[in-house]
Amino acid sequence: MELVTVVFNVGVGLGVLLAGAALLVLVISSLPLLSETRALTRESRRVVGIAERELQPILGHARELAANAEVLSEDVAVKLDRLNDLMNALQHTLESVQVTAVPRRAGIVSVESTDAREDERFA
Repeated sequence: MELVTVVFNVGVGLGVLLAGAALLVLVISSLPLLSETRALTRESRRVVGIAERELQPILGHARELAANAEVLSEDVAVKLDRLNDLMNALQHTLESVQVTAVPRRAGIVSVESTDAREDERFA
């Protein structure tokens, strides 16, 4: 029975030793991946910083343009209201005014020149 226990203990010891070796190989093989991950993190932080610096003026201009567009749209709305009022007043005036027109007879006017005719001058 003692031999079985020794064989079992040796087997367990070898299994733990092999599992540890596999874990060590896994850690060593993942070191390049860790360094690339760190480099990628640094690079992404740099890109985010650049994007933040570049986007701040653009966002400021966009806010300014939006405010200007809002002011202009309010001005257009006021002017459209005024135009609508003027058109309503004009329509009311046209509906209330009656225009009667009497046809005028064109006077008959001579088309001859007041000067003497050319052939009479040279005769």
